[in-house]
Amino acid sequence: MAWTIAVIFWIAGVAFVGSPRYLFHRLEAAKSNTAGRSRASENTNKEESIFFFIETKALDSIPWWVVTMSCVMIGLFLIAFGVIALVFSY
Repeated sequence: MAWTIAVIFWIAGVAFVGSPRYLFHRLEAAKSNTAGRSRASENTNKEESIFFFIETKALDSIPWWVVTMSCVMIGLFLIAFGVIALVFSY
């Protein structure tokens, strides 16, 4: 029954390897949301508008390949941990 831990690691690893496209679209949605909030608060609260503008620029500076590489590396580590868990279960 210890092989279930390995299967859980493999499923989590495959989920992480397949998630960069979803995560990058979530980042793009968050960026457009903060840009909208920055424009909306421009007339009422200048400080809030500046903070949302800075957050938008920070989210804009994250390239797609960083998201892809980090998700793939985390997923591969989880798959490797699954193999190690399977080896030690026998």
